Amino acid sequence: MKRMKIGIIGKPNVGKSTLYNAVTMGDSKVGNYPFTTIDSNEGVGYVSLECRCKDLGIEDNPINSICIDGIRFVPIKIIDTAGLVPDAWRGRGLGNQFLSEIMKAEGLIHVVDLSGETDEEGRIIDNPDYDPMNEVKFVREEVIRWIASILENNFQKVEKQVRHMGIELETALHRVLSGLNISLYNIIDTLDTLGIKDISQLSNVDRILEFSGELLEISKPIVIAGNKIDKPRAEENYIRLKSKGVDIIPVSALSEYILKRLSREGVIHYIPGDDDFDVLKPDNIDDKMHKILEMIREKILKKWGGTGVQKMLNTLVYERLGYIAVYPVRDPNKYTDVKGNILPDVYLIKKGSTVKDLAELIHSDLASRVKYGIDALSKKRISLNYEMNHRDVISIAIY
Repeated sequence: MKRMKIGIIGKPNVGKSTLYNAVTMGDSKVGNYPFTTIDSNEGVGYVSLECRCKDLGIEDNPINSICIDGIRFVPIKIIDTAGLVPDAWRGRGLGNQFLSEIMKAEGLIHVVDLSGETDEEGRIIDNPDYDPMNEVKFVREEVIRWIASILENNFQKVEKQVRHMGIELETALHRVLSGLNISLYNIIDTLDTLGIKDISQLSNVDRILEFSGELLEISKPIVIAGNKIDKPRAEENYIRLKSKGVDIIPVSALSEYILKRLSREGVIHYIPGDDDFDVLKPDNIDDKMHKILEMIREKILKKWGGTGVQKMLNTLVYERLGYIAVYPVRDPNKYTDVKGNILPDVYLIKKGSTVKDLAELIHSDLASRVKYGIDALSKKRISLNYEMNHRDVISIAIY
């Protein structure tokens, strides 16, 4: 099954690589200077949900995902690239080299430095009045202008297809933008929202920019992650951004990375998304690490209800992108696959998807043979057009 891809964007030196490492437990280079990341990194992160094994009181055997203490973690792809600086869309800096790659993602995480200790170039500054709102605006503007530049460079091609070849405007635009994982439906929705019915309405720069901005909103949902929430001015800046209407999730990527690393080493027990941890091997924690862990517990976990990293991923996938998680099984009574594995798989699928859509997602051959579905929880037969709900357990009956 093809995994969903999520991209991480932001200016240099905001902690993107630290966040990438916290999400994927990778080894991306981390440093306190601009352009630490020169090549793109791709790894695996996880969205979480309360596992059905908990409700059903059974022990599961996950295959395509992981279950920890009744929390199921479903894998997704995460891509991190170089930071975007002002005028990146013109070729300045390194970030523009990866814009086409990052735009293939379904959704984006925009990392903002809440500490206010770095300017738009990612350079360390000492300016208590610096407003992180600057980077909220300019990074989004860079992506919009980059999309607009593609449209401008291909405008004559689009115009020729529409005026001389009789091709619909949305189809001509899709041919130019399909490589950015932008669907025909995204383009139709954008044209409808802006009331654009003719190619002449896209013939000036301002209109193209407006179209590109709306298209970005529709095709690439963005979650803003306010990183470095533990820093001195971070809370003040978080409140400032919220007061300006910015929907931002407070995050401490470094805290998440430390907790996951110690958990992987068996020193503590920590489940991503939790608001606390248990120390398993106190003798393996020196005084310095003990102080760090207490700081994380008091200033991050207790104060903010967690590091924010898992919330950030779940918010993007479930709320902004509109996915649900569904368990397909073969035996609706035992909740098993053909090999007897209990609740083996979880699939991420769009809200409104049907039983037939699930069969298609699992395998195209299965979709051609499906007769009906069975809600394994109620044991009721359901039609192929039944729209599934989050955490449904569905058995697919085939010919």
